[in-house]
Amino acid sequence: MKTKPYLFAVVAIVAGWSADAAVVILPNGNRIEGTEIRANRNGDVVLTTAAGQRTFARGQYTQAIADKPASFDQARALAGQGRHDEAITMLETIATEFRFLDWDNKALIAIAQIQSGRGNHKQAVEVYERLFRQAPELRQDAVAQWAYRDALLAAEEFDKLVPQLDDAISKGSRTDAARAQVMRGDVRMRQSQVEAAVMDYLRSAILFETEATVQPEALFKAGQGLEKLRDPRSKEMYRRLVAKYPTSTFAQEARGKL
Repeated sequence: MKTKPYLFAVVAIVAGWSADAAVVILPNGNRIEGTEIRANRNGDVVLTTAAGQRTFARGQYTQAIADKPASFDQARALAGQGRHDEAITMLETIATEFRFLDWDNKALIAIAQIQSGRGNHKQAVEVYERLFRQAPELRQDAVAQWAYRDALLAAEEFDKLVPQLDDAISKGSRTDAARAQVMRGDVRMRQSQVEAAVMDYLRSAILFETEATVQPEALFKAGQGLEKLRDPRSKEMYRRLVAKYPTSTFAQEARGKL
C-alpha cells in the first residue's frame, strides 16, 4: 500500500520538533533534563531529575517535552492504512493525556493533516484553530501557518485567508510574500476572477524572481491563467518555466503545453 501523500506533511511539520524525553526549556533557552515529566491541569509541569522533583509554573517555561508516546506512530500507521477514525481517536487521546507536554500540539497537527487528506477541509481548519488557541506561539511557526492557510484555501474560507495573505505580502519575508501572492491568485481563480488571479501570479513571477522555491508554481499558474484568457503569452510562461526549472513537477506538465 502506498503511503498517503498527506502523511509527508505530518512528518514535515513534526520532524523539526525535539523528541527528547523529560525536558523543560526555560525562557532564557536553558534546558533542564530529567527522567520523568508530567503536567497538571493548570499547566504547571513537574520534572523528576537526579536531584529530585522540580515544579515549573505555567509561564516559567517556554516548552515542556515528554518522550514520544508509542501510540503516535501507531496512529500514523493506522492513517496510512486508511483507518482514519481509529487514528484520530488515538491522536485525540494523546492530545488530552500529553497536554502541555508538546505531543498535544503534534497530535492536533496530525489530526488536521489527516482531515485534509480525507478532503474534510473545514474540519482541518477547526483543528488548526484549536491548535492556535492552545499554543498561540505556533502562529509564528511557518510550517504550521502555511498548512493552516492551505486548509483555509481548500475549505474556501476566504474571509479568514485573504487578510492573512495581504499581511504576508506587505510584512512577511520575501519567500512568504511570494507564496502569499500565488495563493491570493488561487483565491481569485476560485472566485472566477481570472484576470486578477493572473496579475497575482505574474507579480510573484516577476517581482520575486529570486525565490526559486515559489517560481515554478508562479510561472505555471500564470501560464494557465493566460491560457484561460486566450493570451498567447501563456507559452512564454511555460517556456521560461521549462528552461529555468527543468526538474520541477510543474515543468513536466508545462512541457505538454508547448
